[in-house]
Amino acid sequence: MQPTSRRDFLRSTAALGAILALPGCGLFGDDAEAGLEGSFDGKVLIVGAGAAGMTAAHLLTRRGVEVEILEAKSVPGGRIAHDTDFVDFPISLGGEWIHVDAEVLGDIADDPEIAATTALSAYASTDTWVWFENGEVQRDIAGDDVDTDLKFVGSSWLGFFEANVLPGIADRITYDTVVRSVSDTGDGVEVVDAAGVSHTADHVIVTIPMFLLRDSAIEFDPPLPDRHLDALAEADIWGGMKVFLEFSEPFFPTFFEPEDASSRAGQRLYYDAAYGQDSAHHVLGLFSVGDQAEPYQVLDEGDELRDHILAELDAVFDGAASRTYLRHIAKNWSADEFAGAAYLADEASSTVAPTLAGPVSDRIDLAGCSYVRGGDDWSSVHTAAKAARDVVERILA
Repeated sequence: MQPTSRRDFLRSTAALGAILALPGCGLFGDDAEAGLEGSFDGKVLIVGAGAAGMTAAHLLTRRGVEVEILEAKSVPGGRIAHDTDFVDFPISLGGEWIHVDAEVLGDIADDPEIAATTALSAYASTDTWVWFENGEVQRDIAGDDVDTDLKFVGSSWLGFFEANVLPGIADRITYDTVVRSVSDTGDGVEVVDAAGVSHTADHVIVTIPMFLLRDSAIEFDPPLPDRHLDALAEADIWGGMKVFLEFSEPFFPTFFEPEDASSRAGQRLYYDAAYGQDSAHHVLGLFSVGDQAEPYQVLDEGDELRDHILAELDAVFDGAASRTYLRHIAKNWSADEFAGAAYLADEASSTVAPTLAGPVSDRIDLAGCSYVRGGDDWSSVHTAAKAARDVVERILA
């Protein structure tokens, strides 16, 4: 019998078709409301300052635990990176939507009041929709199929972390530091970076993306357990790319689903990236993962990519894309040295993420969007933060 995939498990009706989104799914649960209990007398070293790494550092620091973070890039964020120069609101190059209830923001920030004070936008039943049915273009409003995801207004996931998480841990992060090995010595943990510098701690949380973990970007001693290696070998990891195009006129709907919008091999979606923003800019986003991302990834990100996308849009919107195009930006996560891909596929076995959430050793843990307990939700910002909280709970216990 084949393991159940997440799509089969959830039987999702998520309107975006991009990342599964069910209200209340994947929240931190009762343990978040009760607060993290216990203590840890020692130092915790965290590899990576993405969503999981920042969340873990924040929660530990607020409980008086000494924390050090080693980040390979020169900036924090990982796959929640954003661009603040393209238009007058942040463009989310990676994780963009809140796929669960807004109260998850309070769980991450360790402050239940945060959700109420964060500007968010929800989709409406009157939003416009374009899709294909039997090869024919269809146009309508969302109606009862309105998506439940939320968007940040004037901010992004990275903006949220910068405002509510990063201030308390900023001085704990060392940038431009690529970790090469993690060793449980029996008395503690030694981490060696690419420059040969040794860092020691009492516990280590590794938050690197799954593709890099499978690619042996870090050498573990003792080696990763067989159960981890088997899960990594089994994992279907989607590559991914996002593109944002600015136009002089808003000819496009809230959502445009191409004919191959969703399949077991990947997904793609065009969407109004300026939706809910206080902006006069007209920005269309393209989200693509898996097989559906590959036609864009093989193109030069300049004129070739532009012409390919404009031709796709012109065929549906009567040439309006070419007539009104201004400029574009793109982010190919598969080409990112410190990502290598987008995330664990929606169609992956439901055993992969919870298996990888298990400890590597008594002093080494993994945390990230695809290393999360439970078999029904992964590959989103809230699951990265959830995984971090789970590890912190283990450390404090």
